[in-house]
Amino acid sequence: MDTNKNEVKMKLRGETEVVFTRYFAAPRELVFDCHTKPELMKRWLIGPEGMVLDTCEQDLKVGGKYLYLYADQKGNKSGVYGTFREVIVPEKLANTENYIFDLSAFDPNAPEDPNATFESRTFTTEGNRTLMTHVCKYASPEVCKMMVESGAADGMAECYLELDKLLTQIN
Repeated sequence: MDTNKNEVKMKLRGETEVVFTRYFAAPRELVFDCHTKPELMKRWLIGPEGMVLDTCEQDLKVGGKYLYLYADQKGNKSGVYGTFREVIVPEKLANTENYIFDLSAFDPNAPEDPNATFESRTFTTEGNRTLMTHVCKYASPEVCKMMVESGAADGMAECYLELDKLLTQIN
């Protein structure tokens, strides 16, 4: 068995896309549920250091909206929001992703940023594991480079260790 299969692997595709892959030791239906059911997401989807997923609202259908807000112990909040573009249970989830840095200026009814990140996650069964392929398409090469250099893969890896623990508990 490849002991590195649970590591987040990152590969650049062109100048604006990053492909992340990660294996999970659980059935894809369960891994998909952990990415789409708020009560499960709140148990593993940690934010920046010291932040937890405080608000997890979503309408899981094509055209449906979502809002994920992270909070720290001091009450500071930031998050992401967007629209689901593709939902194929338990195989694929695609959405736009917009960032909220200043909650006081956030208007949930404002139009999305046309330069929003587009991301998709595909869940594939491989034996008794699930391979998740997560593709992020950024608005420009500069944004892509900034995200790669910011350590996005490290943040994902930390979250997915939490997801591994949850999957062990509920599988």
